[in-house]
Amino acid sequence: MNKIINRESISYLIFGVLTTVVYFVTRFTVIAITDNSMLGVVLAQVIAILFAYITNKIFVFKNKEWGFKQVLKQLFGFIVGRLFVFGLDVGITFLTVEKFPDFFIHLLFLDKINYDFVLFSSSLTKHFIGSSKLLNEFIFALFVQVLAIVINYIISKKAVFKKEADPKVS
Repeated sequence: MNKIINRESISYLIFGVLTTVVYFVTRFTVIAITDNSMLGVVLAQVIAILFAYITNKIFVFKNKEWGFKQVLKQLFGFIVGRLFVFGLDVGITFLTVEKFPDFFIHLLFLDKINYDFVLFSSSLTKHFIGSSKLLNEFIFALFVQVLAIVINYIISKKAVFKKEADPKVS
């Protein structure tokens, strides 16, 4: 039992991190193209949810039920469970990035950072953390994703991919 829990937890953590990478790449690519944070959140959530569903079903919980009704039921439950995190993401993004970014940038001293430093100005990072506005968005997106990993694991394990009790075992 502990081996299963350990393997499952480690797999979930690995695929949770990969889902977070998919989320971040999608979100910040959309922002770079459109300069629209809310559109970035929405598209990143949709793509991350689909990615997470597939990887959780196949690799984490090793769910072998592929009937149309079963997949539809699981996908629906997975999406409904993730709507909470989606709402959290939209709400936090609205407050910290759209409505009051200057407050949070000042609160976190992000306006005091030298963004010419190589960590912030390299071609790999400047589109994610290359300004106080981007770093503020990155910090709160990371915060939401950490919450998402924990919340979504509980929802997936307890509701979406829960194993049915074996009726032979009393």
